[in-house]
Amino acid sequence: MYSLNFTREWDSALFEFTKSLKERLGNNLVMIIGLDENEKVYDSNVLVVVRSKTDDVIMSIADVALDVNSKYNCSINFYVCTEKDVEIIDAFSHSGKYDDCEKSFNEFKNRVLKISGVIDVQRTEGYDSNVLVVVRSKTDDVIMSIADVALDVNSKYNCSINFHVVQNG
Repeated sequence: MYSLNFTREWDSALFEFTKSLKERLGNNLVMIIGLDENEKVYDSNVLVVVRSKTDDVIMSIADVALDVNSKYNCSINFYVCTEKDVEIIDAFSHSGKYDDCEKSFNEFKNRVLKISGVIDVQRTEGYDSNVLVVVRSKTDDVIMSIADVALDVNSKYNCSINFHVVQNG
């Protein structure tokens, strides 16, 4: 998913940073992973992946970051690696994902357990789902109520609830 909200300074700064780096580095720029401003991996909130990491490349990135940081009320703290640094790329790519999955599951579980007829909610890996919902009676109303909660929770977190409903007994 690619989502920029230009009412947020951070998103505007990331956009300008990305655009300026693409102009400066051309085909040497492989990828940029921007975390939330206050989220950090290796004390950095932006990963810049390049084909060739030289002192000149790092200086160009630093110049762009300084320029962008001077225009916005936020701070791009970048980390530079090459496309061969798979562990670093994975660390940035999966940053916050586990925490989001925990939060989304907990919110989903707490809200679904309040629905009349729901007995239990458990994590699972099966039936193309990651959450099992046990109900007294598998009615359309109960399933729609669960689906409404799932849609709302999924819109808030970087982790999807894919539920499967089974009837008890």
